[in-house]
Amino acid sequence: MQIYVSCGWSERDAAQSIIRHNLYGLDIDRRAYQLAYFAVMMKARQYNRRIFSPENQPNLANFADVMGVDTSMLKGSIRLFTEQFTYADTYGSLMTVTAPKDIDEAVSNFIPVFGITQRQLDMMMKIYNILGQKYDVVCTNPPYMGGSGMNARLSDYVKTNFPDSKSDLFACFIEKCAQLAKPKGFYAMITQHAWMFLSSYENLRVKLMHKTTVNMAHLGARAFDEIGGEVVQTTAFVMSGHIKDYKGTYVRLVDTVGENEKCELFLSGDKRFAAKQDNFSKIPGMPVAYWVSEAFVKAFENGKLLGDLIPVKKGMDTGNNDYFLKLWYEVHNFVSDYCEGKKKWIPYDKGGNFRKWYGNNEYILKWGENGFELENSKANLRSKHLYFKESITWNALSSADTCFRFSSYNGAFDSAGSSMFPSTKDMFFYIGIMNSNTIKHFLSKESMRRLTGLQNKYE
Repeated sequence: MQIYVSCGWSERDAAQSIIRHNLYGLDIDRRAYQLAYFAVMMKARQYNRRIFSPENQPNLANFADVMGVDTSMLKGSIRLFTEQFTYADTYGSLMTVTAPKDIDEAVSNFIPVFGITQRQLDMMMKIYNILGQKYDVVCTNPPYMGGSGMNARLSDYVKTNFPDSKSDLFACFIEKCAQLAKPKGFYAMITQHAWMFLSSYENLRVKLMHKTTVNMAHLGARAFDEIGGEVVQTTAFVMSGHIKDYKGTYVRLVDTVGENEKCELFLSGDKRFAAKQDNFSKIPGMPVAYWVSEAFVKAFENGKLLGDLIPVKKGMDTGNNDYFLKLWYEVHNFVSDYCEGKKKWIPYDKGGNFRKWYGNNEYILKWGENGFELENSKANLRSKHLYFKESITWNALSSADTCFRFSSYNGAFDSAGSSMFPSTKDMFFYIGIMNSNTIKHFLSKESMRRLTGLQNKYE
């Protein structure tokens, strides 16, 4: 209204034009559609008392009202068109609707028959027109539903049409909103923040490198007082077409709990970061790490990762630790037998407590006849070709502090005691690097928590 009035329009004419040309909405639920219809028309009536004339119909539609159509009696273009809406209440705004060239003529000449009403056909055309346009602004709070919550039909649809965001409907809608916006238009959303970090959304993040995050309020958990718990962690953001070297504004509110507290922090101007989206692609996995320093990003610029230089592997899962693992002193004659080359039991790296350089040599693994019993159990013997080699091992990254140790006793290694395998001549060089303060910063609990989006109790 302010834009129209500032351009010389009367409030009455402005309200009418907005209803006809500026606001469009879709919903999968009939009641939500009716409430939106009521709200828009009541707002318009504040400015135009004659807004309730037939020609002033808002551009709102819902998918529920096109269901139950029997296409068996239909022919030609009408049948081809209406068949696309068979599962409209399942796909909702994720649908892509096409129409034959003569659809307008076919609709104007349509005579209602058994199985479809004129109102249903009109609603289909309205949905088609709304989904077929490009918009200056697209805005939504999309549904959150993981793959396990989808029925088979919806699951198949998103896997086919949104393979890079199929893990959750909210991610599919990030893609869909980008499709509905003009090349330089904006789309604004509030979603779960998982897409910013998790590996299952990495391909989606690759696509979003061709967009620009204009700004973001990273809300985290408990952004809304009516939603308890830590599981629903959200972010609100505005995106647009790609703008080279643009620095988006990010507000980090994840460490504050409560709706009012987050609001106050946002308005205070604190916890603000400016980041180039292009820098995210330089970090492995491309997390939306808006808070990291230029030095942090620069560390990855040569493109070489540790795993490109030497083997870095996750170890085995025995499937039954109580049976296959013992402490070395629990097995009679283990040391003497192993020194004599008998490998019924072998050393086993299992992470353990904080200990730099060397140590935590506590566990042994029942190996028997070349691991035959393990191979025929529920065990997962990852990287078996690297067993019985000198290595560098470490405790799990989610622990309070991560440190690295030389493992010289030639055994096997666990998933919680993953290992790297440099050459003998480089072994101590790599241990020195890995136990340095620089690596400690990269692998700190806070860095890992931020880069993965995980909160402490869920690590």
